[in-house]
Amino acid sequence: MIISFLNQKGGVGKTTISTNVAYALSQRGFKVLLVDSDPQHSASDWVSVRGDKELPFTVVGISNASLRQQIPRMQEQDGYDFVLIDGAPRMTDLSRAAIIVSDLIVMPMRPSGFDIWATEELKTLVEEARIFKPELMTAVCLNAVVNNTKLAKEVMADMEDNDWSFFETTITQRVAFSNASTQGLAVMELDSNSVATKEIENLTDEIVALKG
Repeated sequence: MIISFLNQKGGVGKTTISTNVAYALSQRGFKVLLVDSDPQHSASDWVSVRGDKELPFTVVGISNASLRQQIPRMQEQDGYDFVLIDGAPRMTDLSRAAIIVSDLIVMPMRPSGFDIWATEELKTLVEEARIFKPELMTAVCLNAVVNNTKLAKEVMADMEDNDWSFFETTITQRVAFSNASTQGLAVMELDSNSVATKEIENLTDEIVALKG
């Protein structure tokens, strides 16, 4: 299964979510490839910060549209169960290539009007791609949600009214994510019993279920 984590807006958590989900999948015995397609190389920087700590999945950088040809070839040759693409922050030819090659588009989004408007362009591109790939799946993942606020519920209700699909799991705003990322770690490496870890595990459950 090839999964792209995409959104036009930067700072929505694409790298945080993709690296943590990649780690969670690898801990379940899946062979995982994480493709860093962001010209800012955020996922690659995360690996560099990690240093000599063993990484249970493979990370490669492909920041050009050739990923459309390279990723299916790498998946077939090396037998990856999951290929995760950490996407660029703008809707470029690179993003379009990622959409076309993917089975699932995960759209990380903060619960704000600005993020909804930014995600609309991605939604349009996905709908265009479905002309050629009708089986393409998409879902919004609400990220950095502040607990005990009405905003996330209002955003989800608005998405439902406008025919959006979204994961049941929401990722809340927790210092554990920033603490882990600054050390090149997944949240479950810091504390396997934390709420942040549970949220990533729940999101991973949903993604595995979509693989079928």
